[in-house]
Amino acid sequence: MLDCCPPKLRNFGKALRQTAALMCGQPDYDAYVAHVARTHPGVDPMSRTEFFRNREDRRFGVGNNAGFRCC
Repeated sequence: MLDCCPPKLRNFGKALRQTAALMCGQPDYDAYVAHVARTHPGVDPMSRTEFFRNREDRRFGVGNNAGFRCC
């Protein structure tokens, strides 16, 4: 979608998206994949959907994960 945009605008859009995600408590998936590749060679990273659900579960204390609970 952003292929027609200049690189500076693409980078700004990506940074804006990452900032919005972090404000909602959602870490960057691409950073996670890079971390797994760098520190855990041979391990397949979670899919984007699995990563999102894992982060949400940890954030809200689903299962055995202690986390933020509003109610």
